[in-house]
Amino acid sequence: MVLIGKIIGINTSDNYYNLLISDEFGKNYNLKIDLSYKDAIKISHTYKFECMQIEGSERVTNKVTSFVEITEFPFEKRNEELRKFYQSAPISLEDAQNEVNNYINKIDNKIIRDITKTLIEKHHEDFFIYPAAAKLHHAYVGGLAYHSIGMLHFADAFIENYSYLNKDYIYAGILLHDIGKVIELTGAVNTEYSLKGQLLGHLVLGAMEIELQAKELGYADKEEALMLEHMLISHHGQPQFGSAKKPMTAEALVLWYIDTIDSKFRVLGEELEKTQSGSFTDNIGVLDRTKIYKI
Repeated sequence: MVLIGKIIGINTSDNYYNLLISDEFGKNYNLKIDLSYKDAIKISHTYKFECMQIEGSERVTNKVTSFVEITEFPFEKRNEELRKFYQSAPISLEDAQNEVNNYINKIDNKIIRDITKTLIEKHHEDFFIYPAAAKLHHAYVGGLAYHSIGMLHFADAFIENYSYLNKDYIYAGILLHDIGKVIELTGAVNTEYSLKGQLLGHLVLGAMEIELQAKELGYADKEEALMLEHMLISHHGQPQFGSAKKPMTAEALVLWYIDTIDSKFRVLGEELEKTQSGSFTDNIGVLDRTKIYKI
């Protein structure tokens, strides 16, 4: 028997781990696995199990013979299976990839476009499958790309209204502003903060990625690379929110505001969907735990 399912319960008996597994349709199964796999199996994680059936006097037992976590699947299959078991962005992988590629192609400056395109390609799988955060906003499969796409759509209105803005920096800054999260976080689901994430944070990690990529492309001394690095280390706006510098270009300022708005209003929309008209939402973390009244 082959089964893909999420572990929703674990206990021990008869020198085995007893696993309670739920498949994509919510049907539950009981599997047994050797105790030697104690550190390899985790609750709330999803695996592909291969099992053999052992006939007993009272019932048939499904014993696991091999398993692999779905996070180890090839990229497109991994995305497909993750979306069956975990909350995911309301945009398909194909549509997300097309949106991002379209905006990269809108960047006219070759240096900015090369740095952006190369970094997105370097981190392609993680960029399109990781969440944008562990808890606060866009904390679901594909959330990182979805957050960036929402910001890009919002940025178009800024660029149309304020002709002095440089669209190349804004598009690139948005696409790269959270690229450090593929290093800061440990995975697409059940994610935690890595050691580098805790010690350096995604703003610094992202700027380091730009500097490294610029050197590899021969752009180390170009102003474009410096401006992109500044946008990343300043995109939280204020030191108390993690910024190494305050935004000091118009484009960096736009990035901060758009990031702030999308991260807050996306969560607000999700909370309002769960709230009846004439009632307040629960406390919303990204809005300083404020309750919002739904009209």
